[in-house]
Amino acid sequence: MDDLIIFTFASYGLCFILMHGEILNSLRDRITKFKFFRELLSCALCTGFWTGLILSVGSPTLTLYSSATCYLLYLITEILINYAYPEPSDVQ
Repeated sequence: MDDLIIFTFASYGLCFILMHGEILNSLRDRITKFKFFRELLSCALCTGFWTGLILSVGSPTLTLYSSATCYLLYLITEILINYAYPEPSDVQ
């Protein structure tokens, strides 16, 4: 059970860093010139799948778990951020 919790946070952390981490801005700017990488890094489900594939060597079911986890946690994070910091046009 502890391994699953660690795997969850590791896969989401890696997914988030790949998609939004400032430390990778220069690399992300260079590789997103290619359509494949631009689409990959703009989709939490896609990035979660590939990070899960890397992290779950030897356990194929964790790859799909990572993909779903990254997607759901990303959605929850975006909902909370949009609720806490609404766009100026959304404020009434």
